[in-house]
Amino acid sequence: MNELKINAKLVNAQELLNALFSEGCRPSLRWLRTQTKAKTIPHVRIGHLVFFDVEMVRAHLAGARLVRSRWLPMRQVAVGNGV
Repeated sequence: MNELKINAKLVNAQELLNALFSEGCRPSLRWLRTQTKAKTIPHVRIGHLVFFDVEMVRAHLAGARLVRSRWLPMRQVAVGNGV
């Protein structure tokens, strides 16, 4: 069976959004529910209730949603070639 070790307190959807995002750039509750339904955000389902581990979601978003710059690798290649 899938075993998941959760070390922190579980929070509901609104508490998760409040913990992760500042008020000016917070996505909607609908966005979070859509991501949860698509299973792109880690969550724990207990019956029909859905809970989140803030640190687990933060780590997932940092790894999965991080947009890497194309400028930095190209600059490293240019410097490596003596240009």
